[in-house]
Formats: sequence, C-alpha cells, structure tokens
Amino acid sequence: MNERGQVFTLDMFFALALTCLIVSSTGLAFEQAQRQAESYALRYSLERTANDAADVLVKTCGSPDNWWKDYATLRTLGLTEENEEYPILNAVDIRRFGDLRNLTKADNWDTSANASAAAVVKKLFGGSEKFQVRILDENENELWHAFPRWSTGSAGENSGAENSLDVTIVRRLVTVRCGSAIRADTGPIIKAAGGDNDWDNALEFEIYEGELDAFDFYFVVIELQSVSGNPNMKIYLNRAIGASSDYNFVNSTLEIFPNTDDSSLKFVHGGIENNTDPPGVIDPADQLHEGTNYISLKRTSNPGWIVRLYVVMLPSCSDWNDASMFITSLAATLEVKMWR
Repeated sequence: MNERGQVFTLDMFFALALTCLIVSSTGLAFEQAQRQAESYALRYSLERTANDAADVLVKTCGSPDNWWKDYATLRTLGLTEENEEYPILNAVDIRRFGDLRNLTKADNWDTSANASAAAVVKKLFGGSEKFQVRILDENENELWHAFPRWSTGSAGENSGAENSLDVTIVRRLVTVRCGSAIRADTGPIIKAAGGDNDWDNALEFEIYEGELDAFDFYFVVIELQSVSGNPNMKIYLNRAIGASSDYNFVNSTLEIFPNTDDSSLKFVHGGIENNTDPPGVIDPADQLHEGTNYISLKRTSNPGWIVRLYVVMLPSCSDWNDASMFITSLAATLEVKMWR
C-alpha cells in the first residue's frame, strides 16, 4: 500500500507540474498576444493620424485662411494656396509652410505667445510632438523641414525619428506654386535705343509683419535676350539711382543676389534682409524692412537687351540656390513622419 501511495503521489506531482506548465505557457501566450494586439492598435492609430494630418495639410488652407498673419488666431493648420477663398488642392503655399517652419523653430515653439498655436498644431498630430513635415523636390532631395524645436546646425536638424524603432511615413504629391514665392516681378525690361532708361522707384513691394523672421528674400535676375558688348544693370534696394550700395547684374543667363559663392559675403544663410557684410553692399539704413520697399534700376547696355527681375522669398535658412526654382511651379512631395 505504501508503495502504491508513493507511485500515486509521484504521478500527481508530474500531473500538477504539467498542469502548471500548461497554465504558465497559456498565460505567456495570452500576454504576448495582448502585447501584439496593443502594438498593432498603436501602429494603426499612428498611421491613421499621419494620414489624416497629411490630408488636412494638402487639402485645406487652415482656419482662418489668413492664420499666417497672426499665429494666435490659428484654429486649424493647413498649407494649401487659396483662390477666391477656396483651397487649391495639393498646391503647397510657401508662405504658409514657411510660417509653420518658423512657428516650430526652437526660439518660437515654447514661447507663451505661441502656446495656443503650438497646441493647435499638436492636436493635428494626435497631441504628440513626435512629428516632422518635409517638402521634397522631384528627386526626393529635401527642400525644407519643420518639427518642434528645430534649429540650425547639425544637432538641431535631427527630429528624433532616427532614434525610434516605430516610424510612420506618409507622402502626398504636391506642387509648390510660384505665386507664393514671388513677392515682386518687374516683367520684361527692354533697353530701348538712346539713353540709359533709368527708373527711380521702379518697383515697390510689401514685407508683412513677421516675414523677415520667417523668410529669406532674394533678387533673381534672368536675361531674356542678350546683346553684344558688355551690358549690365545696377539694382538699388531702398536707395536712389547712383547710390554707392548696389547689386550689379552683368550679362549672364541668371543670377541670384546675394549668393554664398561670393567670397565677400560672410553670412551663412539668409537673403538681402541679412546682407550687411561687407557694409558696402547694402547700407543698414536702407535694409529690407517691414512695410513698403522699393527697387531702383539703372541699365547700361546696347538696345535690345531684355532682362526680368523677381523678388523671391524662401522659408528661413533655405539653400540660396533654391531661389531660382520658383519662377515656375515646382513638382514636389509633402512628407509627414510620425513616431513613438
């Protein structure tokens, strides 16, 4: 009897051990399945949020449609251009993207003045700050990016997505329209026979409040018809013809002022609004400013020389070479990236 009792006890031990093993394995399997389900739900939520945000950005102008004039008024973020109060679908307005980029900059994102606007932007991305919006050219090279607390310099250009194992990327094909990039256009300027054909106050254009912080401004001059000899045109910003501070356009296909290929220009980025070094280029007293600005032109050439001058604005800290791309609409991609 004792031996049978011992066998029965040993059998019970193995049975209980096996039962515990099965229960334990089932519990682990259930926990793993639950974690996978939660991960899938979070992933789906992230993808849905990114898709919805991308659609809103490329299909609406935002609310109000002039939110870019005052961040405090922002109720819904949108980046499209408008035509008679209707959005132009999938046409990104450089002005609106430039203001989003400026709002998310490290110096602006956490300020009390922009707290309500920052909250509106985060709401579009599910209340998260882990988002990035980029504009890519047709070759998928980055033109601009915007994410919370970005800054210039290698460290400030990293959004944090590169350190995450769970990243969602959504893209939309868009155009970047020339209308919002070009602030002023002289139209074709023809050198007629006789005289220099000087114009004083030849072209006036407006700079609105806050735009000098959000954008860089450039002169882009294109030669439409060349002539023999050595034609040139002097461009004066907020100065009368004959002043010492000028930009000199000499017979060439295209030129951008200022440009960082010029060794005399010491700034890292920025356009004519930052071009004070060396002092002889632009007198600080006649610098680009908010309100009405004007350009005076003086051309010296043979008859028949035709040129055209644009004032082009780009989101701050852009590559100055990009200024010439916006004379026509640009095929591009808007990318929304989110992570957790």
